[in-house]
Amino acid sequence: MNTKTIAAITCLGVFAGTLAAVAQSGEYVTFESKKYGYSIKLPKELKMEGKEEDKTTSWSFQPGSTPAAAPAADSGDKGKSGGKGLGGVVKGLTGAAKGSAAAKAPAAESPKQELEPAVGIYVNWVWMPDVPSNTLFETNKKSDQQDISSPDPNYKDLVVMDKKAGYAIEGGSAYRYKEKDKKDPADIHRWHVKAFGNKSFYTLGFTGTYKQFEKWAPEFEESIKSFKLIPMKDSK
Repeated sequence: MNTKTIAAITCLGVFAGTLAAVAQSGEYVTFESKKYGYSIKLPKELKMEGKEEDKTTSWSFQPGSTPAAAPAADSGDKGKSGGKGLGGVVKGLTGAAKGSAAAKAPAAESPKQELEPAVGIYVNWVWMPDVPSNTLFETNKKSDQQDISSPDPNYKDLVVMDKKAGYAIEGGSAYRYKEKDKKDPADIHRWHVKAFGNKSFYTLGFTGTYKQFEKWAPEFEESIKSFKLIPMKDSK
C-alpha cells in the first residue's frame, strides 16, 4: 500500500468521523402518551423524572463536566531499555526529557467538576370536560395577551400554533409564548405552551437559565413544533 493510498484512507476516516458526529447531534426521542392524549419529541439527553408518566410528566438533564483523568506518570522505561540498542537509547532520552520538563513546569491543577442547573421540559394535563376547548383557548389567550400588552409584562411573543405556522398541533388548538428577556444570564427562564383538546387543558414548560437558552432554544423549538394531540385511550 503506497503513501497516497494511506493518506486517502486516513482522510476518509476523518470525514466519516465528522459525519458520525453530525448525525448524532440534535437527536430526539418521541414520547407518546395515549393515557393523556399527546405526543412530543424530546432531546435525547432529557430523561423522565419518576418511573412512569403522570398528570404532570417531567424530563430533565443537568449539563456538566467531569474531572479529567490524571495522566499516568512517565517511567522513562527504566530497567527495560538497559541501554541495549538504539531503541533503548531513544526511550531513555525521551523519558529523561519528559522528566526534566515536568520538574521545571508547575503542577497543573486538575479540572474541577462544574454542574450547570438542570434544563427541563414538562407537560401538565388537566381534565376539563365541562368547558368547550375553544372557550378555554380564547379565554387563556386573551389573558396572556393582556399581560403582554401591559406596561410591565411578564411575557412576550405569543404565537398561535397552527399548521400554517409550522406546528403539528391537530385535534385541538394551542398557542405558545415566552417569558421576557432576563438581565442576569443565571436567572431561570421559561417558555410555555397551552393546548386545548381531548376535553383537556395541557400546559407545557421549557426551563433553564437564560444563558442556557442560547444552546437549548433550537432543541426546545423542535419539541414545541412536534407537539400534537392524539386520541386518548379509554376516553369517552
